[in-house]
Amino acid sequence: MAVREPHRSDAHEPDDVGPEDVEVSLLFCDVVRSTELTRQLGDRGALLVIQEFHNLVLRAAAPLGGEELEMRGDGVLLAFDGPGQAVDCAAEIQRGLDKLPDARRVSVRIGVHTGQALRIAGGYFGSNVILSARVAEQAAPGEILVSAAIVQRLEARHLPVDAGRWVSLKGIPEASLVFSLHWRPSKQARVRPGANTAAHAAMVRTLGRPASEPRATDDKASCMLAERGGV
Repeated sequence: MAVREPHRSDAHEPDDVGPEDVEVSLLFCDVVRSTELTRQLGDRGALLVIQEFHNLVLRAAAPLGGEELEMRGDGVLLAFDGPGQAVDCAAEIQRGLDKLPDARRVSVRIGVHTGQALRIAGGYFGSNVILSARVAEQAAPGEILVSAAIVQRLEARHLPVDAGRWVSLKGIPEASLVFSLHWRPSKQARVRPGANTAAHAAMVRTLGRPASEPRATDDKASCMLAERGGV
């Protein structure tokens, strides 16, 4: 899957530059029940609310180096150099929305994933681009779901996540392990899978090595989504 990339200062580079294999952290943010929002507010009213949501996302992403790859009305795809920035942006988006008045607030679900992708002239291409959207599809309204690869890469940071759950992602034959990130300020307790829990053991099996031994370039087990025509 290739996604559109906004104009960049290095756009003068030749178009025949081949794809570059890079590691990228991706955040997909999707508005819940956007069709119902349009029915309630009408096209113009819903557009104003979605535009405010979009602006809030861009304000959260800018200080963290987030790059907008695609905006499709009710969803936004962002790319970051590292998983920490992507996770911080996800939390900032949810907190920002939580502060808005009810009449201007939308409920969103967010998925965050990190892995290898091909950097091309039009943005990024590959299964990991799609996987962030598939993870987001499993999130409840107001929830941030992160992949097992994110938890592994940020092990030293002690992310405030739950014990994890198995989900079926579209296009992947095996179940995938995802974790819910506690983003509200009141949830300061670190709720992570302990070394002897079933969830931790499952993560080790999924990624092929303990979370305490991060391996940035090996993300095969959590990146098996078949390439499709769009997010």
